[in-house]
Amino acid sequence: EIDQARRSAAERRERSTAASRAYQAFLDDIATPAFRQMATVLRAEGILFEVQTPSGAVRLVADRSRDDVIQLELDESQDPPQALLISTRNRGSRMIRTERAVKERAAIDKITEDDLIERLFDEIRPWLG
Repeated sequence: EIDQARRSAAERRERSTAASRAYQAFLDDIATPAFRQMATVLRAEGILFEVQTPSGAVRLVADRSRDDVIQLELDESQDPPQALLISTRNRGSRMIRTERAVKERAAIDKITEDDLIERLFDEIRPWLG
């Protein structure tokens, strides 16, 4: 039983390492360009968002309220690790926070640009009025 637990832990570490590599490629090749594209489209509609790229993430931050944020990050607490979109919005005195996988239970290397943009549109709707 101990050997099985060790093997299981080693396999989980391997999956986590592979997911981290896949996430970094996804972040560089798909997510960051998609977030920049979304900011450009929103700007054309008069909704101003800035793209920020902290280590291991990318985020859209509203110009009118720096607390209004949509961020993509890797959730390694799940198995397999998931790419999460985390939205934070201020509505009066309330802070609304949601966390959703970009694509439920999907390996990160199976998430497409269309998957990400579709989920981004879902998250941006509250700002569209």
